[in-house]
Amino acid sequence: MNGNTESGSKIHVVETLIGIFAVTGDNDIVERVIYPRDAKQINAALERHAAGEPSKEMSEMVEKLVHRGFETVMISNEPLADALRGAGVNVEIVEDSGPEDFVRENIESIAVDFRAVEDRTQYYALSREVSVLRTRKDVQKAQSERGATIIQTAQLLIELDKSLNVLSGKLREWYGLHFPELSRAVDDHNIYAILVERLGDRSNFSPENLGEFELGDRVKRILSASEDSMGAPLLSEDEEHLRSLAANLVSLYSYRESLEAHIMSIAEEAVPNLSVVAGPVLAAKLLEKAGGLKRLAMMPSGTVQILGAEKALFRSKKTGAKPPKHGLIFQHPYIHAKPRNLRGKAARTLAAKISLAARADAFSGNPIGAELRRQLDEESERQATE
Repeated sequence: MNGNTESGSKIHVVETLIGIFAVTGDNDIVERVIYPRDAKQINAALERHAAGEPSKEMSEMVEKLVHRGFETVMISNEPLADALRGAGVNVEIVEDSGPEDFVRENIESIAVDFRAVEDRTQYYALSREVSVLRTRKDVQKAQSERGATIIQTAQLLIELDKSLNVLSGKLREWYGLHFPELSRAVDDHNIYAILVERLGDRSNFSPENLGEFELGDRVKRILSASEDSMGAPLLSEDEEHLRSLAANLVSLYSYRESLEAHIMSIAEEAVPNLSVVAGPVLAAKLLEKAGGLKRLAMMPSGTVQILGAEKALFRSKKTGAKPPKHGLIFQHPYIHAKPRNLRGKAARTLAAKISLAARADAFSGNPIGAELRRQLDEESERQATE
């Protein structure tokens, strides 16, 4: 900096809620730039400084100090210091500043003395407004970051399910050459893989061994089938590979459970309203398909209703067939538990509630999820009695 009034001197620049102050080492305030009495404008300036971008008030302060001949600015905001250096200002970063402590300890009286506010009561009210805005912004930022994590984990869950279905099908086909009847007796892929991993050859399917599993009435049918199976004998080398494949599948199914639990935890934190209405896992899948919370919140409820059924929609337009009534939201029990003739109406109702929940999570943060879910439950009970 150049000048002749106070050449060679240093000055502390202190950012506050009411404005920016230039303070000497003796705690004399020699310059100030006061913010407008508007919480939104103050918050915007503070956010710019936190991001390392000088506000117009900071630029005005630097210009005043240059005119007065101060050579070095001393400031505690490191990102802002870097930005000022880039603009050709000599800057020193100070961690513990006596002048900064002086300003912060006396900020209420300083605010009144420099007419930033009328009195201390107005200062406290302004401080509260700015604090609410900053807190809301921090929450939205955290939710946005968690929202990105939700999308990634939801994509992983979707791809994992695809892989599990393919590999489980291959296991059934291969082991079915030896024991085809087991596939008809056990629908659950995970239980099927556990049986193959632990028992291997069908000759090992005894009442004692099957008693370890919760198979209920199916035990007798499985035992009978193992004794009279039409399958081919199982070679030892084939059995080894089949058990290895089954063991890997069991491990993947176990990982899927932990991944789903992780998704539920993230969704309940980042999109609490949507999680209550749609369920955490479906909420995550909707966010993944929409491309984020804000995009989902901006969608009309009709679009939310068929989200995930785009191929069926395009096919209906080409062929003239009936358009789909629902997409991903069919996974919600409010729809799939309904008779077929009521699913269209249920899908419209659920999509409307999901839209409201997403908008609350994205914009207002108001906790409306429980009330929306209560309305859904009441509607289900009413339809059940009709």
